[in-house]
Amino acid sequence: MKISTFILFLFISVELFAQTSIYEARQKALTTSVTVSGVVTNGSELGPIRYIQDNTGGIGIYDDDLNDVQRGDSITVTGELDDYNNLLEINPVASFSVIASGVQLPEPQLINISDISEDYEAELIRINNVEFVNAGGQFGGNTNYSFTDGANTGVMRISSSCPLVGEAIPTGTFDLVAICSQYNSTYQLLPRDADDFIFNTNIQLTSALEAVESTSSSITVKWNTDTDGTSEIRYGSEMQIAALTNHASGESTVSTDEYTHQAQITGLQNSEIVYAQAFSVNEGDTAFSAISAFVSNSISTGEIKVYFNTDIDDSYANPTIASDIDDFMADTLAAYINRASESIDFCIYNIDNSKISDALNAAYNRGVTIRFITCGSTSHASVNDLNNNIPILERPELAEGGIMHNKFAIIDANTTDANAAWVWSGSTNLTYYQLTDDSNNMIFIQDQSLAKVYELEFEEMWGSTGNQPNAGNAKFGNAKIDNTPHQIQVGDKLIACYFSPSDNTNQQLINAINTADYDLDIETMLITRSDLANIIIDAFDRDVNVNIITESESDNTDIVNNILGTTLPAKKYIFDDAAGQLHHKVALIDANNPESDPQTITGSHNWSSSANDRNDENTLIIHDADIANQYYQQFAYRFKQNDGTLVLSAQRIESASVKVFPNPTEGRLMITADKAIASISVYNSTGVKIDELQPNENTAEFNLPYNLTGLFLLKVELSNGDYNTYKILKK
Repeated sequence: MKISTFILFLFISVELFAQTSIYEARQKALTTSVTVSGVVTNGSELGPIRYIQDNTGGIGIYDDDLNDVQRGDSITVTGELDDYNNLLEINPVASFSVIASGVQLPEPQLINISDISEDYEAELIRINNVEFVNAGGQFGGNTNYSFTDGANTGVMRISSSCPLVGEAIPTGTFDLVAICSQYNSTYQLLPRDADDFIFNTNIQLTSALEAVESTSSSITVKWNTDTDGTSEIRYGSEMQIAALTNHASGESTVSTDEYTHQAQITGLQNSEIVYAQAFSVNEGDTAFSAISAFVSNSISTGEIKVYFNTDIDDSYANPTIASDIDDFMADTLAAYINRASESIDFCIYNIDNSKISDALNAAYNRGVTIRFITCGSTSHASVNDLNNNIPILERPELAEGGIMHNKFAIIDANTTDANAAWVWSGSTNLTYYQLTDDSNNMIFIQDQSLAKVYELEFEEMWGSTGNQPNAGNAKFGNAKIDNTPHQIQVGDKLIACYFSPSDNTNQQLINAINTADYDLDIETMLITRSDLANIIIDAFDRDVNVNIITESESDNTDIVNNILGTTLPAKKYIFDDAAGQLHHKVALIDANNPESDPQTITGSHNWSSSANDRNDENTLIIHDADIANQYYQQFAYRFKQNDGTLVLSAQRIESASVKVFPNPTEGRLMITADKAIASISVYNSTGVKIDELQPNENTAEFNLPYNLTGLFLLKVELSNGDYNTYKILKK
């Protein structure tokens, strides 16, 4: 290990006060009190823990009192030795003092992947010429990633507080600097920021590939680099590089400190899936992207049907009243199965319903090809009622654990009639209580592109593109890769589609929540991840109106209950006490503000680490005001049924005091301000202006349309040009 003379002098001087070197401390028994000194090699990017090194070794220190200690601080620490899942650390800390700041860090020790061991625990290391396994996409928080030198594979851990979260996972070869840590039997390297990835080329990609425009015959793909370069994209019908046989030239533009590149893939059929890899060249160096999947638009109707088996509050309906079909969920799904003319791919965690099994048998008897996947570790009684000739594959027990928790079906994905293809999903298991008593949702989407995307996921688990499964080639859990398109244009709606655990779904939830401007309404069975809780509080701190209901306080982790329960106002974080289990996995973003990209998150994915890291799950994020409003009607009923306080949010005008009351209202509104009110405009929930008033006074009375109820947007503009919008509920 190289270390500067100044640091050596510092270590020697503090030895007068320290009882032992870090190496000697590491040899002592657990619970022994030790005093050590060293240079801190990380800050808050790894959370509360700090790692320190002297010229003999490194050790972790875990104590919230060290939150203000920064990388480059030289500190002396006294505390007890503790084993945290095989990581030796000092916890609790009895006392510490900062000796100096801005100290040069120890030089990382150059090792190979095969050298990673206890010898380097808690120390800075460097491994040259590595690359990520399955690179591409974005980093997620509290997530492990594999990297390789071609012969050996190591594990990298990204903390939820690391600035790398949400950044593109780099492709190509780089040198890695990180802190060597351990969790249970796994040594995992902890990079601190993007500077810990050292590239020796003139150009690098700084974003993943993104489809920015699509038609039924073309897809325009965008990516960014850190410098200028010529750009091109190669593409084909299979994911292997050798299959990317077509090329399209691109163009680049400068924006701030990044260069944006675009290339258009043309000559496609409708609902055609293609795999693409972009590359940009600068002075002889070439930066390659990961291979990503895209799909052209369908010529389907894009019709979406949403159903609930519990009550809704139609006073919020605008324009569509949500469908509460009580205990007719099974009948509705069976009716869609009865439409199938060519194929059904069925994927369900648990099924015990004769209406569904009878409908599948009837479809098989009329010549429909049926493939069926379920979970081998749960009861699925109705599988035994299926025709013996229907092929069935059960997810086996895997070493890492997890379950096949999907709930989806694909009807006629490849028929020549693009209007016959449907995808069914939602939160509902096909058992008696799930279909009748427990609070659930089902969604049916008529789109052939989406059907083919789901078919890709199905066949990855099926292990085959044929009628019979190939159990030896079937991939579940961590064996799956990110091989499906994620952005699908369905009619006039954008739908994002993710599968777990390959697609980093938890990060997609975080990304969506980060877009909330006005409201965030969450109705999910459980929340166990602290990064989700923290991002919810971030939304609350920027004045987003947050409302959360989960099934039970005990289903959530203590840390999540503490984060949400101690920060959110009373009756805004509540637990379900109504009849039946709350089984949704739903979040609504700006559901009542059509100008702010309303989004609905639904599917099978619980808000847990198991769902993100081990289970087979499916998630939809639907960008559409009407769909969000339908889900909001059900959310509002359940939330208020449990005595939650549901208040529509309003932005604040900082430069003037504006009051709009009462809200909710029976029609009459009073608006007051400390400046003259230039205009008051009212819009319906689709953004259409339906009335306007120009009072030019500080006080005004406004009457909403007498024949309409539900949500309205009120825009108040003052004489100085300040304006704001308010959500008003008319009862």
